Amino acid sequence: MLKLKECSSFTHAKSDKRVNQDSILTPTRCDDGFLFAVADGVGSYKGSDLASMAAVEYLEKSHLSKARLLSPDLFEGVLSKVKELSNYDPEYEVASTTLTYAYVNSNEIIIGHIGDCRAYVKQGNKLVQLTKDHTQHQMLIDQKVYTKAQLKNASGKNLITTAISQVVPMKPEFFSFKVSDYVDDLQDLTIYLMSDGAHAYWELNPRFSPNTMKNVTKLSNSLLRRIERKGAKDDYSLVSCTFAIS
Repeated sequence: MLKLKECSSFTHAKSDKRVNQDSILTPTRCDDGFLFAVADGVGSYKGSDLASMAAVEYLEKSHLSKARLLSPDLFEGVLSKVKELSNYDPEYEVASTTLTYAYVNSNEIIIGHIGDCRAYVKQGNKLVQLTKDHTQHQMLIDQKVYTKAQLKNASGKNLITTAISQVVPMKPEFFSFKVSDYVDDLQDLTIYLMSDGAHAYWELNPRFSPNTMKNVTKLSNSLLRRIERKGAKDDYSLVSCTFAIS
């Protein structure tokens, strides 16, 4: 049996003078579990804020089955909604978005992923990354051209290699994990989804006190304060959930 125990979320524009191109889906019932998501409109394309909204709206309103959540057809469905934007403005034809969603039931975690948002799962006092960024940097690391350390201060970190888009190839990834591999001693499961504007600040110093780490609301609030104290470099969004498994 699965119960949503606690949830925390935020989504903010980089500044008050710009439109927030991130969109989030807070936990919603789906099949026999819960579905939640973060989408980040690709900033260089007009209408990308609407593209990210279309992505999460599609997830929320499509009454998806668990099997569909592991199918590339889902991303094609999102793309069809993004394409519809150009009916309102021809310049929206290039609108694009990333999308990372998590589905959790009592036995399984399913992640659908395209772009550079991230999914993390809590293990002890750490967050373990479940996704790989679809970025130029990660591609060079995977090809063993450079190490992560060598690219730490190099440009191109945020250049994505795929997205939900009509102008770049769409190459989503899917991951499935056993819930039993990630529950803690209390039989709780905690998952975080972050846009790149949020996880960039998490990775600067990926830890808080044990008291903060054990509570999604405390960690979310602490990360939000860190971003706002240091100054946001991009729109920043997070959805975090703790589930009780019995």
